[in-house]
Amino acid sequence: MSANDSRSVSELFGDALSQLSKLMRNELQLARTEISMKLGQTTTAIGLLAGAVIFLIPTIVLFLMSLAAWLVDTGMRPAVAQLLAGLAGLIVVAILGGLGLNRLKTNSLVPKRTLDQLQQDAAAAREHV
Repeated sequence: MSANDSRSVSELFGDALSQLSKLMRNELQLARTEISMKLGQTTTAIGLLAGAVIFLIPTIVLFLMSLAAWLVDTGMRPAVAQLLAGLAGLIVVAILGGLGLNRLKTNSLVPKRTLDQLQQDAAAAREHV
């Protein structure tokens, strides 16, 4: 103990526990804030997907009808032309669905900064114990 610090070991231990408790509260607040941000990003991604679907459906229907009509004009039988137009529609759906699902992967929703900070705090606590 230094001349300026005449606290007992139990007081020092109590202070350390108090600081650790405060650190944990701060880390929990950071985690809540980061999770809230990730939830906002998820909500935005879902809203964008819903908006895209609303405008995409009539656009795709018109596009596919035009494609089928063009294929018929080139000499293809109507049933085959409509089948090919439908397959083209499925390809578009697969691409858009894949992009939307990619934005909702769990890896992008993990509070990485909070987890990194908790690991640093745990390492620092191990050094001082």
